[in-house]
Amino acid sequence: MAAKRPGAEARRRQILDAAMEVIGDKSYHGSTTREIAEAAGVSERTLFFYFKSKKELYREAARQAHRDLFEALGRAAPPLDDIRAFLKMSERNFLTYLADHPLKVKLLFQSLDSMGDPELRGDIQEVFQSIYALFNLIVEKAKERGEINEDVSTLSAVVSILGFHFVVAYVEFLDLDWFSGDQDIYSVVDIFADFLTAREK
Repeated sequence: MAAKRPGAEARRRQILDAAMEVIGDKSYHGSTTREIAEAAGVSERTLFFYFKSKKELYREAARQAHRDLFEALGRAAPPLDDIRAFLKMSERNFLTYLADHPLKVKLLFQSLDSMGDPELRGDIQEVFQSIYALFNLIVEKAKERGEINEDVSTLSAVVSILGFHFVVAYVEFLDLDWFSGDQDIYSVVDIFADFLTAREK
Protein backbone atom coordinates (compact mmCIF):
# COMPACT_ATOMS: atom_id res chain seq x y z
CA MET A 1 0.00 0.00 0.00
CA ALA A 2 1.41 3.40 -1.05
CA ALA A 3 2.20 5.95 1.62
CA LYS A 4 -0.48 8.57 2.03
CA ARG A 5 0.56 11.92 0.56
CA PRO A 6 0.39 14.89 2.95
CA GLY A 7 -2.54 17.27 2.60
CA ALA A 8 -2.17 20.80 1.31
CA GLU A 9 -1.85 22.37 4.77
CA ALA A 10 0.71 19.79 5.89
CA ARG A 11 2.71 20.29 2.69
CA ARG A 12 2.63 24.05 3.14
CA ARG A 13 3.89 23.72 6.73
CA GLN A 14 6.57 21.31 5.52
CA ILE A 15 7.86 23.98 3.13
CA LEU A 16 7.67 26.67 5.81
CA ASP A 17 9.64 24.53 8.26
CA ALA A 18 12.33 23.98 5.64
CA ALA A 19 12.39 27.70 4.80
CA MET A 20 12.83 28.65 8.47
CA GLU A 21 15.78 26.26 8.77
CA VAL A 22 17.50 27.12 5.47
CA ILE A 23 17.01 30.89 5.68
CA GLY A 24 17.91 30.83 9.37
CA ASP A 25 21.16 29.09 8.45
CA LYS A 26 22.09 30.99 5.27
CA SER A 27 20.02 34.23 5.49
CA TYR A 28 17.36 35.45 3.07
CA HIS A 29 19.83 36.67 0.45
CA GLY A 30 22.21 33.73 0.89
CA SER A 31 19.61 30.99 0.37
CA THR A 32 17.79 29.84 -2.76
CA THR A 33 14.34 28.42 -3.38
CA ARG A 34 16.01 25.31 -4.81
CA GLU A 35 17.77 24.70 -1.47
CA ILE A 36 14.52 25.26 0.42
CA ALA A 37 12.62 22.91 -1.90
CA GLU A 38 15.29 20.22 -1.50
CA ALA A 39 15.20 20.58 2.29
CA ALA A 40 11.40 20.25 2.19
CA GLY A 41 11.56 17.20 -0.09
CA VAL A 42 9.54 18.87 -2.84
CA SER A 43 10.22 20.30 -6.27
CA GLU A 44 10.63 24.03 -6.87
CA ARG A 45 7.45 23.82 -8.93
CA THR A 46 5.57 22.54 -5.87
CA LEU A 47 7.14 25.25 -3.71
CA PHE A 48 5.92 27.96 -6.08
CA PHE A 49 2.46 26.39 -6.15
CA TYR A 50 2.14 27.31 -2.45
CA PHE A 51 4.18 30.52 -2.48
CA LYS A 52 4.28 32.87 -5.46
CA SER A 53 7.79 34.14 -4.76
CA LYS A 54 10.79 33.71 -2.50
CA LYS A 55 9.84 36.97 -0.79
CA GLU A 56 6.32 35.73 -0.01
CA LEU A 57 7.79 32.49 1.36
CA TYR A 58 10.27 34.44 3.49
CA ARG A 59 7.59 36.74 4.88
CA GLU A 60 5.38 33.82 5.88
CA ALA A 61 8.34 31.86 7.28
CA ALA A 62 9.26 34.82 9.50
CA ARG A 63 5.65 35.13 10.67
CA GLN A 64 5.51 31.41 11.42
CA ALA A 65 8.80 31.54 13.34
CA HIS A 66 7.32 34.37 15.39
CA ARG A 67 4.11 32.42 16.07
CA ASP A 68 6.10 29.32 17.04
CA LEU A 69 8.23 31.33 19.47
CA PHE A 70 5.17 32.94 21.06
CA GLU A 71 3.57 29.53 21.48
CA ALA A 72 6.77 28.23 23.09
CA LEU A 73 7.00 31.18 25.51
CA GLY A 74 3.47 30.50 26.69
CA ARG A 75 3.96 26.76 27.07
CA ALA A 76 3.33 25.31 30.54
CA ALA A 77 1.10 28.31 31.22
CA PRO A 78 3.48 30.76 32.92
CA PRO A 79 1.46 32.28 35.79
CA LEU A 80 0.38 35.81 34.95
CA ASP A 81 -0.34 36.56 38.63
CA ASP A 82 3.27 36.08 39.77
CA ILE A 83 5.75 38.24 37.88
CA ARG A 84 8.81 36.45 39.27
CA ALA A 85 7.51 33.00 38.31
CA PHE A 86 6.37 34.33 34.94
CA LEU A 87 9.82 35.74 34.14
CA LYS A 88 11.56 32.52 35.16
CA MET A 89 9.18 30.22 33.31
CA SER A 90 9.21 32.39 30.20
CA GLU A 91 13.00 32.40 30.23
CA ARG A 92 13.04 28.62 30.72
CA ASN A 93 10.69 28.22 27.77
CA PHE A 94 12.85 30.56 25.67
CA LEU A 95 16.02 28.61 26.51
CA THR A 96 14.32 25.33 25.61
CA TYR A 97 13.03 26.75 22.32
CA LEU A 98 16.44 28.26 21.52
CA ALA A 99 18.17 24.92 22.14
CA ASP A 100 15.63 22.99 20.03
CA HIS A 101 15.19 25.53 17.21
CA PRO A 102 18.25 27.81 16.98
CA LEU A 103 17.80 28.49 13.25
CA LYS A 104 14.22 29.70 13.73
CA VAL A 105 15.44 32.22 16.29
CA LYS A 106 18.29 33.23 13.97
CA LEU A 107 15.71 33.83 11.23
CA LEU A 108 13.95 36.37 13.46
CA PHE A 109 17.24 38.11 14.23
CA GLN A 110 18.27 38.14 10.57
CA SER A 111 15.04 39.82 9.55
CA LEU A 112 16.69 43.10 10.54
CA ASP A 113 18.81 42.67 7.40
CA SER A 114 15.70 43.34 5.32
CA MET A 115 14.82 46.74 6.78
CA GLY A 116 15.27 48.45 3.40
CA ASP A 117 12.22 46.69 1.97
CA PRO A 118 9.02 48.51 3.06
CA GLU A 119 6.93 45.30 3.21
CA LEU A 120 9.50 43.34 5.17
CA ARG A 121 10.08 46.34 7.43
CA GLY A 122 6.33 46.43 8.10
CA ASP A 123 6.40 42.74 9.04
CA ILE A 124 9.24 43.35 11.51
CA GLN A 125 7.39 46.32 13.03
CA GLU A 126 4.28 44.17 13.46
CA VAL A 127 6.29 41.43 15.21
CA PHE A 128 7.99 43.81 17.63
CA GLN A 129 4.77 45.70 18.34
CA SER A 130 2.99 42.47 19.27
CA ILE A 131 5.88 41.37 21.52
CA TYR A 132 5.92 44.77 23.20
CA ALA A 133 2.14 44.72 23.65
CA LEU A 134 2.28 41.31 25.38
CA PHE A 135 4.96 42.25 27.90
CA ASN A 136 3.51 45.73 28.38
CA LEU A 137 0.20 44.12 29.41
CA ILE A 138 1.95 41.72 31.79
CA VAL A 139 3.91 44.52 33.49
CA GLU A 140 0.88 46.82 33.73
CA LYS A 141 -1.23 44.06 35.30
CA ALA A 142 1.53 43.35 37.82
CA LYS A 143 1.63 47.05 38.71
CA GLU A 144 -2.16 47.08 39.18
CA ARG A 145 -1.82 44.13 41.58
CA GLY A 146 0.81 46.06 43.50
CA GLU A 147 3.38 43.40 42.68
CA ILE A 148 5.62 45.84 40.83
CA ASN A 149 6.59 49.18 42.29
CA GLU A 150 4.39 51.85 40.69
CA ASP A 151 7.45 54.08 40.30
CA VAL A 152 9.00 51.59 37.88
CA SER A 153 8.61 52.72 34.27
CA THR A 154 6.63 50.17 32.27
CA LEU A 155 8.67 50.99 29.17
CA SER A 156 11.95 50.46 31.03
CA ALA A 157 10.72 47.14 32.42
CA VAL A 158 9.55 45.85 29.04
CA VAL A 159 12.73 46.93 27.23
CA SER A 160 14.82 45.27 29.95
CA ILE A 161 12.89 41.99 29.65
CA LEU A 162 13.18 41.94 25.87
CA GLY A 163 16.81 43.05 25.99
CA PHE A 164 17.71 40.18 28.28
CA HIS A 165 16.20 37.69 25.82
CA PHE A 166 18.33 39.21 23.05
CA VAL A 167 21.47 39.01 25.20
CA VAL A 168 20.85 35.35 26.07
CA ALA A 169 20.30 34.50 22.40
CA TYR A 170 23.49 36.24 21.28
CA VAL A 171 25.50 34.60 24.07
CA GLU A 172 24.27 31.21 22.84
CA PHE A 173 24.84 31.99 19.14
CA LEU A 174 28.37 33.31 19.73
CA ASP A 175 29.33 30.53 22.17
CA LEU A 176 30.27 33.04 24.84
CA ASP A 177 30.94 31.79 28.35
CA TRP A 178 29.07 34.52 30.21
CA PHE A 179 26.75 31.99 31.81
CA SER A 180 27.92 28.67 33.22
CA GLY A 181 24.41 27.24 32.95
CA ASP A 182 20.71 27.93 33.30
CA GLN A 183 21.12 28.74 37.01
CA ASP A 184 23.30 31.74 36.18
CA ILE A 185 20.59 33.00 33.84
CA TYR A 186 17.87 32.50 36.45
CA SER A 187 20.00 34.38 38.98
CA VAL A 188 19.98 37.40 36.67
CA VAL A 189 16.20 37.03 36.31
CA ASP A 190 15.94 37.02 40.12
CA ILE A 191 17.93 40.24 40.38
CA PHE A 192 15.70 41.87 37.78
CA ALA A 193 12.57 40.62 39.56
CA ASP A 194 13.91 42.03 42.84
CA PHE A 195 14.29 45.41 41.17
CA LEU A 196 10.77 45.34 39.71
CA THR A 197 9.16 44.30 42.97
CA ALA A 198 11.39 46.56 45.10
CA ARG A 199 12.32 43.54 47.20
CA GLU A 200 15.48 43.78 49.28
CA LYS A 201 17.50 40.70 50.15
